[in-house]
Parts: sequence; structure tokens; C-alpha cells
Amino acid sequence: MGSNDAKHDAMRGNGSFNHHAHTVSAKIFSDSSFFDKHDLMQVKYEMLRAVEKESHDVTCAAGTFGFSRVSFYQIKKEFEKNGVSGLMPRKRGPKGSRKLNLDDVEFAKGLVGKCTKAQIVARLMEERGVVISKRTLERQLGVKKNS
Repeated sequence: MGSNDAKHDAMRGNGSFNHHAHTVSAKIFSDSSFFDKHDLMQVKYEMLRAVEKESHDVTCAAGTFGFSRVSFYQIKKEFEKNGVSGLMPRKRGPKGSRKLNLDDVEFAKGLVGKCTKAQIVARLMEERGVVISKRTLERQLGVKKNS
């Protein structure tokens, strides 16, 4: 296994592997063994640097580094807000329950077996001000739909 294979495996593991490396046509990535178009953070950084320090056109730079113009501005915003760590990809989608917090889930779990799902939903609304459906309750408690 070559050093690039190990590096690429590590990047896959931490989420920084550029799965769209084939779209990177920037010359800097074809002329050097130091620059790796599979390193997503490096590609993003070099794109920002090309626009900032070399006065490249945003649309052109974004395209040669494998991104859209909109993505460029999102990447730039994250970089300005968080520095280099802002270039690291983030997990998409919700990061947890948006309807029930941990206390609500524990409250509902304490009622399982004593109350029906409809009664639990009603108690959550009355006692905790939480409005959810029976299906949301089932998903949060990890119970089957017809149990």
C-alpha cells in the first residue's frame, strides 16, 4: 500500500476525501506531488487563495477547483468564520431530535407500558408543552409502529 493510499484511507475516515477529484482541473494539482486533489481541505484552501492572492475570477476559480460559484461563497464564509477548520466537511441534516429533548424522551419512556401512545402524546402536550404525533413518538422511543 502506497503512502497516498494510506493518506486517502485516512481522509475517507475523517470525511475530508474529495470524491469529486476528477473535476479538479487547476494546474497546481497536476504539476506537483505535494498538492493532492483528493484532499478536500487543500482544494478548498487553494481555491480561496487563488481568488484572494492571485485575483482569479470567482466563477472561473470555482470551476477549475471543482466547485460551483455558490459553493465558493459558502466555503469562503465558513473559512472567514472558523479558519481552516471551517474547510472541514460537516455532517448534513439534523443532528438529533428537533421535537423532543432528552428529558422529554425520558418522560415518555417512563410512561411506556402504563399509557397508550395517544395518552403519552397527550401528556407530553399537557405537561410539557410538546406537540408531536404518535409516529414521531414511536421513532423517538424506537418502538415498532403497531406495538
